[in-house]
Amino acid sequence: MRAATLLLSLVLVMMLCFCAFFYTGGTLQAQVSRTTASAAEYPDSFELVRSILDSGSAPLRYVDEELSDASDCALTDVNVILTNRGLFDAEWLNVQPEAVAGDIAVYSLTGDGSDVPAHGTGHVNLKIVTRAGASVPRTLRIQYYVYGISRTIEINY
Repeated sequence: MRAATLLLSLVLVMMLCFCAFFYTGGTLQAQVSRTTASAAEYPDSFELVRSILDSGSAPLRYVDEELSDASDCALTDVNVILTNRGLFDAEWLNVQPEAVAGDIAVYSLTGDGSDVPAHGTGHVNLKIVTRAGASVPRTLRIQYYVYGISRTIEINY
């Protein structure tokens, strides 16, 4: 009886260790860098942003208004490096940037729908045209799946 109890206890400890390893093994780590510049300093880029918004091909549009003047707008570029140190792939990234007062649109978004391989890295980039100041904090949520289990990482930048 004592040997059976010891064996079952060992199996239970091994199962708990595997569950903890599985949970922590699919967690993404994020490094964020953000660059903001006045749209008036980059008139060619601002014209490109305007044409993207006018054509309706921007991934996210927060307000329905025409961009007329570059002097009150800023262009923000956000780069996120996602590191997967686990043994399982992080699949189907769903990138959800939250708008703050003054944000007009996300005019470029890369990394949405991609995967981050096990022991690998992934890259998410978004470009925002805004009237909010450069120091306004924002939140980016990235939802992903590890073996069908939904996980979310929230990034403040």
